[in-house]
Amino acid sequence: MTQTFKAKLAHMLDNGDKLEFESFVEACSHDDALAQASTRMRSVIGELAGAASFDIDKSKIEQGAHRH
Repeated sequence: MTQTFKAKLAHMLDNGDKLEFESFVEACSHDDALAQASTRMRSVIGELAGAASFDIDKSKIEQGAHRH
C-alpha cells in the first residue's frame, strides 16, 4: 500500500556548503521514498545545471554566521 512521504535530502560538500532538496512522493516504504526523491533530485540538478539561469524562490541570508 502506498502512502505520501515528505522527503528531505541534503548533499554536503567538502567546503561545508549544503544543497537541500524537498519533495513529496507516493511510495510503499521509506527506502522507496528515498529512491524516488533521489531520482527527482538528480533530475532537478541536471535541469538546473543545463539552464543559463534560474530563479531563487526563497532565500535566507545571515550576517556574521559561523561554520560549525
